[in-house]
Parts: sequence; C-alpha cells; structure tokens
Amino acid sequence: PEPGTMAFPAAFWFWLLIFLVGAGLVFFLVVHLITLSDLESDYINPVDATERLNRFLMPEYIAHTAITFIFLITLNFVPFLANSALVAWHVKRYLDREHLLDATSIYPSLAERKKQNLAKLGFYTLMFFYYMYRMVYALVANRYARKAK
Repeated sequence: PEPGTMAFPAAFWFWLLIFLVGAGLVFFLVVHLITLSDLESDYINPVDATERLNRFLMPEYIAHTAITFIFLITLNFVPFLANSALVAWHVKRYLDREHLLDATSIYPSLAERKKQNLAKLGFYTLMFFYYMYRMVYALVANRYARKAK
C-alpha cells in the first residue's frame, strides 16, 4: 500500500466475519425471546410460534458450530473452549430430538425455554463483545506494527 493508506489485515477480516455471525446469533435469540413472550401473552398462537421458532433453530446451530470449528482450525483456543460447551449442548439436544418445538406441548416447557434462551442470549452477547474487542485489537495492533516499521 501507498504511504498514508491503511490496508486492513487478514485478522481484522477474520474477526469482522466472526463479529457479524455473533450479531446474527444475538438476533436469533432476541427473535426467540420475543416470540416466546408473545406466545406467553397470547398475542400469537402456538402453531405460528413454533413455526417461527423452529425456522431459526438450525441456522443458529449451524452458525454457532461453524464459528466454533473455525476457532479450532485457526488455533483460537479461548473462544473455542468458551463456545464448545454450548455446541456440545446443541448437539445433545439435536441427537435427543429435543431441539424442535411442538405446538401441542409448548406451553408446559415455555418457562424453561425462556430461561434457556435468556442464558444463551447472555452468552452470545458476552461473546459478541469479545469478538468486537478482538476485531478492534486486530486493527490497532496492525496500525502500531506499521508505525514501528
């Protein structure tokens, strides 16, 4: 690059991608919580609620598993270990066929699902800010490395 211009390092693009996926995961959980709250308040019927919720489950599981795998292959062990427990829980729920919601049995599990989704939202939000920190750190570290040359 020419003097005075700044090329973004590969680490920035990596963390930007992870940051955007993290933002998507937070969005999925917010949609889940809003839908469960609407169902609890009787603003939406169980069939529509389960269709809406089930539509977002597999994309959430796939995106979260993908970024966790990417952390493993890029040797980012701190975020890999942090995300591994939730991926294992997702895999267990999927293998036990507990991941999809059923319109006929959603009301008894509503409180439990809300607690689970609140916990996941807290985790995804925490990781979202970690990803943002790493993205900014990649930019700042590159800028100082360029000045040192």
